[in-house]
Amino acid sequence: MNTDGEKGSRNVYMPDELVRFIQRNTYSLLIKGFAGTGKTTLALTILKALGTKNNFFYISTRVSPKQLFQYYPWLEKFVEKPKSTNPGDAHEHGLMPSFEDARLDEPESLFERITNQLMDIKSPIIIIDSWDAIASFMDKEARLNNERVLQTWRERAGAKLIFISEYPADTTLDFLVDGIVELKQSYHENVRVREIFLLKLRGVRIERPSYIYTLDNSIFRSFAPYRPVKFKPQPRKKTATGDEIATADHVKSGYPALDGSLGGGFPRKGVVLLELDSHVNTAVAMAFLERMVSNFVSSNNPVLFQPFDWMDPRTIMNYLGPSMPSGKKSLFKILWTGKVGGVADNIMLPEKKQHSDPSIAALAQMKQKHPGRLLLNIMGTDIMQRSYGPEGVRSGMENLLSDVRTSADLTIAVISHSQEDVLDYLSEVSDIHLRFLMINDTLFLQSLVPASPLYSVVFDGYPISLESVV
Repeated sequence: MNTDGEKGSRNVYMPDELVRFIQRNTYSLLIKGFAGTGKTTLALTILKALGTKNNFFYISTRVSPKQLFQYYPWLEKFVEKPKSTNPGDAHEHGLMPSFEDARLDEPESLFERITNQLMDIKSPIIIIDSWDAIASFMDKEARLNNERVLQTWRERAGAKLIFISEYPADTTLDFLVDGIVELKQSYHENVRVREIFLLKLRGVRIERPSYIYTLDNSIFRSFAPYRPVKFKPQPRKKTATGDEIATADHVKSGYPALDGSLGGGFPRKGVVLLELDSHVNTAVAMAFLERMVSNFVSSNNPVLFQPFDWMDPRTIMNYLGPSMPSGKKSLFKILWTGKVGGVADNIMLPEKKQHSDPSIAALAQMKQKHPGRLLLNIMGTDIMQRSYGPEGVRSGMENLLSDVRTSADLTIAVISHSQEDVLDYLSEVSDIHLRFLMINDTLFLQSLVPASPLYSVVFDGYPISLESVV
């Protein structure tokens, strides 16, 4: 089973506290949330995480089992369909029918079947989706009594009992159940953000009360909070071909989901603004760029890296070098004006008597040396600030960007959010504006121009991966 930041065989990611809770032998869990927040998705994901394929009873009062398999196609690969749909036959073999269509059932008979399952089956998992549909037909006294009965029999049977409720304000069950989680959704700059709140998990210390999650691919997936990490790049097992990194109109980013929202990738001859929000360090940008740099070099296309944020050549190669094929690292050049260290083969020194801007001269030299190949240019604020003319930012940068578009097939400008003078100008003239931002201590990438959904930045290894937040 997966927790955030931890890989496992079932490819399930949930908050670590919730994972520890559901692994207990017996408990009752209440999942609250308004319609559309993903309560059913979470319940089914818990079922998958527990790895139970037959000893469960899923009571659906809202949709038919047939519809569940349509909405959650991964169920067919996970759940073993019951051999018998007759509850009596199932009891004889110590099993239960997996899914129960209870949309037309009377609450009294349904409640009786639930208690029968708890009495007759050893350690079952019972999910009631939703409890509101059953409880609404009972008066207050009868409901409280029946809920106590369920809790008593659940404990005796060593069962796991999960209630789903669409009325978060209803606290009737709160004091009885062992755990309560609530699903909510809000909007961050017109982009929907989903958040799970861990309100109560008896016996489990809640280190973090809430996590952001996604329902992409019809499965619940939460994201770990961002923590600065020490990246450990690894050699790539598979290299890209020339056809994989570009089309006639686009250069691919290396992240298929992002390319899809951008209409195919970054525009050729375009300028991409990569903005780092407050508290996001340069290492994140390097981790993001690693895929593209590796793909370019592996497919015999040159890359010019113009250092930013005071990074030296050795540091740059520590980030990007391991993923490049050893015989092609010479295609990666670092424009450097300081002392030459131990990576001299990758350093390009500006000519002493040149009259043009060192950046433009280096790009022209790279283009001349590799005719017919795609040229990727990566640059930062310090390079751009050297181009300031007597009239300020715009006068110098207009000329610089004009020359850059002519020479490079794609330019990525890495800018910190605090560098407002350059950021304001580049946000106006760039073709693509990407931003790394923090929401609830979780790191995301978003395209501001053109607009896109959020992508969670997942650090399961190196390189990083992006997952759609939907």
